[in-house]
Amino acid sequence: MITEIILEKLYPEMEEATIGEWLKKEGEPVSEGESLVEIITDKVAFELESEASGILRKITAPEKSVVPAGYVLGMIGEAEDELPDVSAHNQKLMELRAQALAEAKVPETAELPEAEKVPKAHPAKPVAGVRATPAARRIAREKGIDLAEITGSGPEGTITQKDVMEYWEQKSQGETKKS
Repeated sequence: MITEIILEKLYPEMEEATIGEWLKKEGEPVSEGESLVEIITDKVAFELESEASGILRKITAPEKSVVPAGYVLGMIGEAEDELPDVSAHNQKLMELRAQALAEAKVPETAELPEAEKVPKAHPAKPVAGVRATPAARRIAREKGIDLAEITGSGPEGTITQKDVMEYWEQKSQGETKKS
């Protein structure tokens, strides 16, 4: 039996999420409750856990893709199980998302009367903390690394597990050279 890994709405206003790092690869066995993939929304970053045991048969949402709620991210089952075709379902959700984004687009400032023109502001970086995936936070905590010292390579500058490991290796090599 195939179990679809679906991006559920985590809070009422959640529309989409960015797919972080897949912690399992296609063809690898997974256990129920095991972390599969990092999910990043505008409010939270977390590791999505498997709802079934079996083999991660297919990944339909690649890393760094932005997908709407309800999207089938992947499928878990046994080797002999036939995979359902979820491409039409996912394509429909992507089209609805694109349509909603187009309808929500604010008119260009050139169309506004001169008195109402406001320069476009650049979004400020969050003051409350650093954007990092759960795995990156865990590793940084274990190694005593301050995430504020690391530049993120993930979506919107999010610090990934790879960023932390590269920083740790560079820092370790620097300390070795001092000795």
